[in-house]
Amino acid sequence: MKSLDVLSRQTNNKTWRNVLEKMGQAIKKGRPLSQAMDDYPKIFSPIFRSMVKAGEVSGKLEDTLRLAAQQLERDYDLRRKVRGAFVYPIIIIITMLIIGILMMVYVVPTLITTFEELDVELPVTTKFVVGLSSFIIHRWILAFVLAASIFGAIILLAKNQLGKKMLAAVFLKTPVISGLIKKINAARVSRTLSSLISSGVEIVEALEVAEGVVQSPAFKLVLVRAQEEIQKGNPVSKVFIENQDLFPLLVGEMMAVGEETGKFADMLLKVASFYEEEVTESTKALSTIIEPVLMIIIGAAVGFFAIS
Repeated sequence: MKSLDVLSRQTNNKTWRNVLEKMGQAIKKGRPLSQAMDDYPKIFSPIFRSMVKAGEVSGKLEDTLRLAAQQLERDYDLRRKVRGAFVYPIIIIITMLIIGILMMVYVVPTLITTFEELDVELPVTTKFVVGLSSFIIHRWILAFVLAASIFGAIILLAKNQLGKKMLAAVFLKTPVISGLIKKINAARVSRTLSSLISSGVEIVEALEVAEGVVQSPAFKLVLVRAQEEIQKGNPVSKVFIENQDLFPLLVGEMMAVGEETGKFADMLLKVASFYEEEVTESTKALSTIIEPVLMIIIGAAVGFFAIS
């Protein structure tokens, strides 16, 4: 109660303060902390709530909260690094599109008069640029609707279950990105399972919660199969070893060693730390690769426009 009261008074966020106060009232009525958190699933993730519940049952809530803090910090750090690798190319691509539109609206129209005065057959690329410029200027409402529709379709595709499967399948076949996705999922699943099991959560429940930390349906399916295998009496490592096309060989083999030695959570923690470092190096390498690729794309776009 004292801890929640201090937290609520020191925050400037009104929503967060309100949540903490209501949680305090719930605890005052006799509800445990984990149940008070269940009322706010958008704030407290399933993994966090599961860890708190396990800490309450085992009587080691302080240690569990420390583990949860480390888990959240690592997870945030991992997502920040991955996002950081893609910020630069996204900014460049958006800038290119804006410049391209400005060129079509302000530069090309001034050249159309010159082309008309020449009274010659224009090359196909020049006709394309002139036609695109005329369409954007004279049919700008239609152009805007088309652009918005394409953008909206991409967002819907990314949120739709079928679309997610298609995008995930494409990314898993894409060089460089495929390896990065596998390492990210290996790190997140390993750390999630390690944190949950260390907190006293049952392995089947831990695997169920871990489903929520992976986005790709293919990786989720591996975790579902792992739950089924455990219920049949088989080791969890069996499924991961059989799916080396998704989870690197080291994940399944380290799990097997952990099962044999009784240090399953410790082995998973080592795997998580290893692949988190791998992701850090891979994102650095990706940034290095992206720069020359962007230069080639920019060069091709400028060259096409200049030739046209």
